[in-house]
Amino acid sequence: MGLWQRVSALLFEQPPTLLFVEHGKKVCETTRHFLAALEAFPDGEGLEEIQREVDRWEHEADQVKHEIRRRLPRSDLFLPMARGDLMDLLWQQDEIADKAQDAVHLLGLLPLSLPADLRGIWDRLHAGLRESQRAYCELISHLERHLKGERGLAERMRELLVEIGGREHEVSTTEGELIAAVYREGSLDPFSKVHLVEVARTLGQVAGHMENAAGRICLLFLR
Repeated sequence: MGLWQRVSALLFEQPPTLLFVEHGKKVCETTRHFLAALEAFPDGEGLEEIQREVDRWEHEADQVKHEIRRRLPRSDLFLPMARGDLMDLLWQQDEIADKAQDAVHLLGLLPLSLPADLRGIWDRLHAGLRESQRAYCELISHLERHLKGERGLAERMRELLVEIGGREHEVSTTEGELIAAVYREGSLDPFSKVHLVEVARTLGQVAGHMENAAGRICLLFLR
């Protein structure tokens, strides 16, 4: 390729913004199976098949992540926004899948039948994460339509950002309740308590990265 062809490619090739949508869709599939694992866990049901699906979709998300890194121009000169901001969005969105995978693997390491006192809190935590995931995946769907030229979506996308932030607060609060209840639970041995506390903190991180990624999506693409 000659010099002019290389310069033209840099000047006129669009950054792979739709690949961020593709990555987001893979993340949504990862978290869909993650939610299935949360539903199965309290009854001590096997998680092997769910874990395989989580691993599959997380790996597919990683493949898109690598493609985005490969295709992003090295210089901000050829981008409509800072490369570092796009890479930060990619990291935040990828961490959703990574932390979901971590949580599912943790759940599979020590199968437990949750005591009744913890079950209600777990169900509320699961519900909060389910609503966070629903709102985030709706945001990804709207982002795709927005990037393809559909107008009138910005207001709804900003509403979803607010909702995701509110859900993150709910999840964080419930995470704290669960940790406190785990420490009070007399029927659990110390190792099981430490294990459940680590699970709870990882679940909170999933919601936290959803909020962070949603904020970056709206900041970068809604101008």
